[in-house]
Parts: sequence; structure tokens; C-alpha cells
Amino acid sequence: MSTCLAACVTASRGLTTLCDPIMRIFSRYLFKEFLPVFASAFFILIGIFIVNEAMGFIASLVAKGAGIADIVKIFLTGIPSSFIFVIPVSFVLSWVVAVSRLAGDSEILALQSSGINPRIILRSVLASGIIVSLFMLYSNAVLSPKSSRAMTVLVRDILARNILRFQEGAFSEIGDYVFYAEKISSRKMKDVRIYRREKNFPATSITAETGALTIKENGAAGLTLERGQMKLRDRDDLSLLTTVDFNKYSFFINSPESGEVGQNISQLESSKLRERIDNAEKNGKRGDNLKMEYHMRPALAGAALFLAMAGALLGIKLKSPKKASSIGAAVLLISAYYLSFSLCSHMAESGWLPSSIAVWIPNILCALGVLLAL
Repeated sequence: MSTCLAACVTASRGLTTLCDPIMRIFSRYLFKEFLPVFASAFFILIGIFIVNEAMGFIASLVAKGAGIADIVKIFLTGIPSSFIFVIPVSFVLSWVVAVSRLAGDSEILALQSSGINPRIILRSVLASGIIVSLFMLYSNAVLSPKSSRAMTVLVRDILARNILRFQEGAFSEIGDYVFYAEKISSRKMKDVRIYRREKNFPATSITAETGALTIKENGAAGLTLERGQMKLRDRDDLSLLTTVDFNKYSFFINSPESGEVGQNISQLESSKLRERIDNAEKNGKRGDNLKMEYHMRPALAGAALFLAMAGALLGIKLKSPKKASSIGAAVLLISAYYLSFSLCSHMAESGWLPSSIAVWIPNILCALGVLLAL
């Protein structure tokens, strides 16, 4: 392919009318090198990221009776939550490998011999980088937080289904409650009896015709009862008994396991983060962690573009047909970026710089490096 491309470019020397078709051919050829590497890196990094994120609760889920289908569903639900790091890293890595391979096999030399500046490659990198960065703006602001929150709720749901598993016709002890249901179908129960203890004292007893297990968006597990009666006994005077009839009654179940997974600011869409920041400022609070998360997302979205441009120039200079060498160079570039990002974030947390400026410094340095290398 190198010989064919060189012959094709050489034959077109001086023929300006053929320049655009040749560049389109070269761009397609360039993307054929880029896409397989990107796909491989993307799926490998997603697997690593999700397993690392989920490792803390996978063992707990399996121990509590979750099946393989449940684990797979959690992984699939959580995939978009990893995009904030996986896509930029895969994107940069792929461009460094693709460009350095072309340079190492003299493909770029063929362009130079025909009088074409090899930096014309940066047009393809720039175009694809803009598209990826725009997608990352949406993903970081909306898609990733929703995915992370959905994964949390799903884990809670699975934990509730397995931890709060009522045995039909038998008493089940969960937290401060003792449950009994005559008939159980999925989360629906009939002829429900519940006893709540306070230091081993049966303070409350509830009977209901039907009951249903519910999972709130924040992951809390609860039980909704219909058409029943509640009896409250005074522990100081056993003769005192209060009876309350109800059509519908809901309450949370205080299971120790129900608090294993929580929600944090990374699970909030950027619009909600902005609302929290505004509310904090109205109440005279700084909200530094909210501001850091809010400004970090667009900055990391732009990282895909700036790092890819720097990576492509690095690949041209590297001129290595060996993927191991180009992967190593890409890892060093990416590590340097995220190290500087971490340092700048620490400076913002320490109050030395506003977070809105600190998170963009690595991108600015990367852009300056690209301009100096051109």
C-alpha cells in the first residue's frame, strides 16, 4: 500500500485538480488505520474501567444471590459513565499509533516527496477531534451522570431483590423488622404481617392485605402496603394500645446492606450542578467541590481535541511502525496531561486558582505545544 500510495501521489505532482481526490483517498486510508485501534482501545478500557468501578460491590452482589444476568446488566448500564475518561484516552492513543505507523512505513515520506506538508494529516485529526469533543460535552454533562446514577439504582434494586427476599409462608428478619407474607409473586405480596422491634421490644405490628417492594431513585428500599392496620404498643404501659387503619402506607426498610451504594455529585447532570452552585452562593456558601465538578467536565471534553492534535504531531516525529513504541509514547503523553490536570485541580482546591481557570490550564499548555511544533 505504501508503494501504491507513493506512486499515486507522485503521479499527481503538479496536478492541482487531483489534489483533493488524493487527499480524500489518503484521509480514508488514515481512518482505516485509526478506527481498528480506537475500537480495540475503547472496549479494553471500558472493561477495565467498569470492572474497577464495580469491583467494590460485585462480590457483595454475588454473595447476596445476584446472577450473571444482573452483573451483565450493571456493566451495560454503567458503560456511558466511563466515557469521560475512556473516549479521550482511546482517541488519543489511536491517533498516535495510526500516525506513527504511517510515518514508520514511509507513507508520510511519500507525501513529503510530492511536495505536500505531512501536517495536512492534522486536518483529519482536527475534524474528528471537534466531533468527539462535542459529543463529550454532551456525554460529560448529561449521559455519564445519568448512567452512573442508573447503575447505582440498579445495584440497589438488585440488592433489594436479593437481600430483602421474603420467603413465602415464613418469617424473615431484616434489620429491625420481622416480615411474613402468605403469598409472594415477584415484588408483590399478599396477607402481609410486619413486626418492628425497639431493643427487642415488639413496639409496632402491621397487617395488610397486599404489599409491594419499591426502590426509590436514590436507591433506598421501601415497602408499600395497602388496606391494613397498624398497632402501636406503649413499652412503658403494655395496656396502652393504639390502632390505626390505613388504605396505603409506605416506609423505608433499614437494612444494613441498603446503604452500600450512594449518590455523589458526579451523578448529577451539569444543569443540576449549576442550580446547586447558584443555591450555595445565595446562601453564602462557596461550593468549591460543585464548581470543580462543573468546570471539569467541559475541560475534559476539550482534552480529546487538544491531546489528539499533540498526539498526531508526536506520531509524525516518532516514525515507529511498532505499535508498542507508539502506545508507550501515547501513554506518556496522556499521563503527563492527567498529571498536570491533577496538579491544577489541587491548586484550585487549595484556593490558589479559580477552578474555572485551573482545569483549562492543561488544555492551554497542550495547545501551545501544538502551535510551537507546527
